Amino acid sequence: MPVSRFIALDGHEFVPPLIALLRQAACECRAAPRADLYACAVLAPEAGAEDFAVALVRALVSATDRRVVLRRPGAEGLSFDESWLMALSAALTRGDADSVRFLAGRRVRPEAGPVLRLLLSGLARNLEPF
Repeated sequence: MPVSRFIALDGHEFVPPLIALLRQAACECRAAPRADLYACAVLAPEAGAEDFAVALVRALVSATDRRVVLRRPGAEGLSFDESWLMALSAALTRGDADSVRFLAGRRVRPEAGPVLRLLLSGLARNLEPF
């Protein structure tokens, strides 16, 4: 299984905050009942990063035809799915519609794409430094 690594300026490996938050949300959601994909899209204006992370983790189950692998909190490196989420988030952030279409089109059911993009964009936006 391929592992992506992020290296800090001091040379130490780290997990990006977006992935760390999704890993934590995945642990919390494992025992919760599955949520309908479209119900997850309705978030209050004051929703924070944690709200988006939980909604995204729950939506991933409905949005993809494959099991999405999010490693346990504290695990080193990134799974293929975590790397894919980072690439999709980066493409959304820079407004690269072609990359978003390609990345989402390869793994996300067409009807789920808009909701998944909304949730991932909301999570990334809430994690941006002030």
